[in-house]
Amino acid sequence: MERILDDESEEKVLSALDDAGLFMSGGLTRDKVIFCSTENGRSSFVRQLEPDWHVDTNPEIIHQLSRFIKYLLHISPNKPERAVSSNVFSSTGLEHFFGGPDIS
Repeated sequence: MERILDDESEEKVLSALDDAGLFMSGGLTRDKVIFCSTENGRSSFVRQLEPDWHVDTNPEIIHQLSRFIKYLLHISPNKPERAVSSNVFSSTGLEHFFGGPDIS
């Protein structure tokens, strides 16, 4: 789930995921990437969907979901101060987590 402003933002996110090769690897299905326009209610929305994985940049949402979602990936430019839970992974970006080239 990605927060977007408009349809153009949605296409940019899908293009970035495609450019990273995440759709070709079989790990991500383009039709199952979802978007929302507000932060409010995102935790509830994700909980209702019950995904195996959730990727987010908001540490509070990661914390809230850590009891309910099998695996979470927290994307942050900073190392986490403490581990939230054993099912929470942290990375500076999707590319780094999936072993892509370092684009820093």
